[in-house]
Amino acid sequence: MERNQKQSFIKGAAILAAASLICKVLGVLFRVFAIRILGEEGMFFYEKVYPTYSWLLIISSSGIPIAISRMVAARVARGAYDEADTVFKKAFRMLLVLGLVTTAVMLLGAQPIAKYLLDSDDPGMRRSLMSLAPALFFTSILCAYRGYLQGLQRMNGTGLSQLAEQVFKMLFGLSLAYVLYRYYDTPNPAAAGSVGILLGVTISEALAVAVIYPIYRKERKALLPTGSVEAATEQHVVRDLLVIALPITLGASILPIANVLDSAMITRLLIRTGFPAPDAERMYVVLCTYVRSIINLPAGISTSLSMAVVPAIAAAMARKDAADVKRLSATSIKLAMAIGLPCAVGLSVLARPAIFLLYGSIRPESLDLAESLMHIAAFTVVFISLSQTATGALQGVGRQRLPVYFLLIGGVTKVVVNIVCVSNPRINIYGAVFSNLSCYGIAALLDTIALVVVTKSRLNVLDTFLKPIFAAAVMGGFAYFTYRGIGLILDCSRYLYSALACVAAIVAAILVYLVLMLALRIFSREELALIPGGRKLMRFYK
Repeated sequence: MERNQKQSFIKGAAILAAASLICKVLGVLFRVFAIRILGEEGMFFYEKVYPTYSWLLIISSSGIPIAISRMVAARVARGAYDEADTVFKKAFRMLLVLGLVTTAVMLLGAQPIAKYLLDSDDPGMRRSLMSLAPALFFTSILCAYRGYLQGLQRMNGTGLSQLAEQVFKMLFGLSLAYVLYRYYDTPNPAAAGSVGILLGVTISEALAVAVIYPIYRKERKALLPTGSVEAATEQHVVRDLLVIALPITLGASILPIANVLDSAMITRLLIRTGFPAPDAERMYVVLCTYVRSIINLPAGISTSLSMAVVPAIAAAMARKDAADVKRLSATSIKLAMAIGLPCAVGLSVLARPAIFLLYGSIRPESLDLAESLMHIAAFTVVFISLSQTATGALQGVGRQRLPVYFLLIGGVTKVVVNIVCVSNPRINIYGAVFSNLSCYGIAALLDTIALVVVTKSRLNVLDTFLKPIFAAAVMGGFAYFTYRGIGLILDCSRYLYSALACVAAIVAAILVYLVLMLALRIFSREELALIPGGRKLMRFYK
């Protein structure tokens, strides 16, 4: 692989990772303000409805955009620019139809979905579903543009549109939630506020399309004049899109379906176990709002890495450069571990102060439960990071069916563990955490093994796994004792002092981990040179 192509991959991954991290932070802040406006009762509507939306969204936002990315990258790599444009046009029409169909399903089926799937006769649940339905249409269009730009390895469009989504969601969602919750005359203000916050999601997706469209037009105009290859036929393009997209869509649907089952199952199982309905609903909100939302912060970085690795490896495959495919695959796994491990350890060690920092006025019983759940759930980040990255690499080499099988095994395991553990009164809500760990753990192990076998890559066990584990463990101890040490001086039961101690522990942990990464030489000089800012760090290798 030529140097500029390697830099394109790393730079693309860095752009998406930075944008995703900012978006995840904004997403957590969105939930922080949302729960302060709506309370745990209002967030219950949001957390029950959103998994259904995510499941329907997968149909248009997973397989086809990745297929666009991969097919466009392969054609651009061999100079077939007109074919790349044809791929986008045909895929865009497919996504347009899918967006309309999924919107109609959620809009017209809101009543039966609320009643039979979400086990609720509350009109607020139906209205929440209906207010979110149009977002499916706008997101389908958005994903088409993102797939095309990612195929060109122009990640700025995806990054900017992601930031626009979050900013507009906060602006419109929180404003509408506040107005409807405070001033709309209704016997259930929590449900009304939930409708407002979900309408904000729909508005944000529409405005994100307006942000990415000029970027698409600019990149397309710059690319097409140099094209000299005859455009592909419609049948050829549609067939190839479906061959790539269908397995990816099926695989990506597994976990959203499992999450829909979670939303339908967990509260029911807890109630049958003996918990009162309000307590069961509170425990579900604690899991989704206080724990999973924070875990999604670092998990978003691995999602960006997987999105960047697909076109990079697809381009290497198109050039028939097996050596670069091996290097890219091995580097992506190393990056996944180097990112996932410290995030998991840090969240586990600083569970209580991190949750307290973000949510502040949380009920004491909810904070205690969230802390206990976070200690365990944090390590899901490692498996998510590894699984998503390996999945992206396998999709890049054309083995998109393998992750489907592995995730199906993980998804079935998740449902079984949920039923067995959540039904046990001594385990209760912790069963949902164990089910996630088992699901992603199985998928990560199988995905990584398959990637090594398929690409014939050689993973350096010491650099890829053992050194990051050691560095993350030392970093975790340093973070813990930093926070506790400050706690001996300041009263960390007070929000301001706890926040100061938590931020200081996080900054210290990042610095310690960075020093350990350089001291242990986890990344080679070649790899470090490709990472943004890495050249400045290389002098420390001396």
